[in-house]
This record gives sequence, C-alpha cells and structure tokens, in this order.
Amino acid sequence: MGKFLSNLFIVLGITLFIIGGYLVWERNTPRRISFDTPPPAQKGSLVDAKVLPQGKPVIIKVPSIDKELAIIPSRIVNKYWESTKKGVSYLETSPIPGEVGNSILWGHNYPNLLKDLTKVEVGDEITIVFENGGEKKFEVHFTQEVGPNQSSILNPTEDNRITLYTCSGFLDSKRFVVTALLK
Repeated sequence: MGKFLSNLFIVLGITLFIIGGYLVWERNTPRRISFDTPPPAQKGSLVDAKVLPQGKPVIIKVPSIDKELAIIPSRIVNKYWESTKKGVSYLETSPIPGEVGNSILWGHNYPNLLKDLTKVEVGDEITIVFENGGEKKFEVHFTQEVGPNQSSILNPTEDNRITLYTCSGFLDSKRFVVTALLK
C-alpha cells in the first residue's frame, strides 16, 4: 500500500508539473493574442502615412477602468501578431485612430494592461493621445466575445472606429472586443 501511494504521488506530481509548464507556455506564446486570419491592409495606415500632422498615436486612455497605456506600433510577421508587455499594440497597417476605417489595437490581459477590459460598457469613452499632444475621443458602441476564427471584427469599415481587444475565456481561448466610434 505504501509503495502504491508513493508511486501515485510521483505520477500526480509529474502531471501537475506538466500542466503547470503548459499553462506558463500558453500564457507567453506569441500566438496567444492573435486571430487565425490577419486583416487586410487599409488606407490611411501608419505605413502609408508620409507626414502625420498629429504624429503617431502614443497613449490610450480608458477612464472607466482607470487605464492609461502606451501605444506601440506592431506588425503581423509570419502569422504572429507582435505584442508588447509595455502597453497596447497598434497594428500599423490599420488606419491611424480617428481616420476612416478600423484601427486595430490589442493588449495582453495582464493586471497592468487590459485585464479589466471586460468591465468596459457601451457609452464609455476611450481617448487616443498623439505625439503632438492632440487627442481624439471615441465612444464605445458595443462589446463582444469572439473566437480567434471570428476575424471579421477586424475588417475595414467606412466609419472612424477603433477595435480594442484582449484575450478572455478558458485558457485565453476567446477574444474580448471593444468597438468605439469617433465622437
């Protein structure tokens, strides 16, 4: 009986170690925050812009969850969405926030980043601050949770919107999306 229990504890320990290792890997994998299909490049993007009178977007403010985060221009390289632990990533092939189209921003659901994004409600305000100190204000029009295969939320639009998202769901298998339109 004693040998059985010691073998059981060894197997249990190894199993827990493997599960813990998987969870750490899952938390830090670059694919974690990506969508299955990248969005098409849009006009008015940071990549296309020659001269930006307002400069690049540098800060995002979400007062309803008490967040003020740096905006870091990012790209999709070999189907991997670049992400940062220092702020919110901005897809530089999407329009500059406030221009016509769908500006795409994302960030990890870490406590110091977008963990509380699920608390954002319709009617809340989001502000984008630019290099020259100028600001553009957006009003949240809807929120939703989608799977990584539901990339239609990233499609180009004819309005002036930002799409801000983070991971959610069991083992970060979903994306919580906030869509806000220019005020």
